[in-house]
Amino acid sequence: MKAIRFPLMIIFCIAALAGETQEIFTLEEAIQTGLENNYSIRIARNNEAIAANNNTAGNAGFLPSASIFGSVNYSSNNTKQQFFSGDEQNRTGAGNTAIRLGAEVNWTAFDGFRMFAVRDRLDLTEQKSKAQTRAEMQDLVYRIQLAYQDLIRTKQQIENTRKSIELNQTLRELAEGKLELGAATRLEVLQSVNRVKQDSATLLNFENQLQLARISFNRLILRDPATQFDVPGIFEAEILPNYDATLELALQNNDQLKLLTYDEQIALAQIKEARSQLYPTLDLNAGFNYNWSRSEAGFLLSNRTFGPTIGISANYDIFTGRNLQKDIRNVELFQDNIRLTRKEIEEDIRTQLASLYQDYRSLEELKLLEVSNLRTAEQNTELARQLYQSGRATNFEVREAIFNETQVNDRLSATTYRQKQVEIEISYLAGLLLR
Repeated sequence: MKAIRFPLMIIFCIAALAGETQEIFTLEEAIQTGLENNYSIRIARNNEAIAANNNTAGNAGFLPSASIFGSVNYSSNNTKQQFFSGDEQNRTGAGNTAIRLGAEVNWTAFDGFRMFAVRDRLDLTEQKSKAQTRAEMQDLVYRIQLAYQDLIRTKQQIENTRKSIELNQTLRELAEGKLELGAATRLEVLQSVNRVKQDSATLLNFENQLQLARISFNRLILRDPATQFDVPGIFEAEILPNYDATLELALQNNDQLKLLTYDEQIALAQIKEARSQLYPTLDLNAGFNYNWSRSEAGFLLSNRTFGPTIGISANYDIFTGRNLQKDIRNVELFQDNIRLTRKEIEEDIRTQLASLYQDYRSLEELKLLEVSNLRTAEQNTELARQLYQSGRATNFEVREAIFNETQVNDRLSATTYRQKQVEIEISYLAGLLLR
């Protein structure tokens, strides 16, 4: 009997460990934690702030520049001066002091519409940085959801194995009872014990897989790897929109397409910037100057001037060389590459969505079939147990019925898990994970 009690001890230990109450960590909580802690998203938000800081009227060239200046100079000179009258003046170490103060404002009133193109480019760069942050967030949510469903799948495998152990334990008890009555052999008891041992080893393996998956999941959302938590035991199904509606959403919301749209618009703004060099520029300036000087030698003892200044200047490059046309042509080619890439991605999205929807429908039909198979398998197991108890079925037939029920249950879990994966992939393509 020691050999029979040994697997029971293993099962009870496993059940005790698994029975420790752990708080359910919901998918929403996991996503929120991951979004708050993820380093890539935090970096993306900093880049977003940098783009916002750069998007100013002054950086675009709309605002004037203002400056104040001042200088004081002193010089000591030896001079010898001869005048037409015949007089002569000689000085040794004659000092000369000059003071200059002023304020100046310069403003480019017209630069060939360049400032407007730069403003558009800065606006688009800021919007693109926000789209990049959203793309980082969506990618993280995608990975969190897949990892979370993997945890649920492993938990279902554990529950399925525990049920198999429970059914085989019941069969062992029936075999022991029949052995005491002389209606069964010890071989039947040992075969049932062997099946329990096999399931116990499988259960230990699944428990280890679940613990490793927890550690990886905690790393994904940047929590302490040793943090313990539990997940629901079932997959939550969502109602997906039909293919046409999802395709329309994907073409509007897909992150890759959004980023390409911004790249295309930024390229257009860069073309406008380059073409601004074909126009003249007009600059306005105004200021106030104060000058004072004193000399110990020369015609004037001191001189002082002060007052406002105002001016206007224009510049037009008649020939700028071939670099400008080359730059414009390169940007136009880059813009054309963006359009071609967009078309390629749109075709890929159509193909992927069509394949995913076909897979989803096929999995739905398979799931319904496995649900029906599971009901039949459960009835078959119960009937086999009853027939074995009455002596009209063998121990082998009951064990096969239990094994068949376990396999059907696992196939149903695998089918539902795969369908959930497809559902997440569809939502990711359509940009629906952040809603």
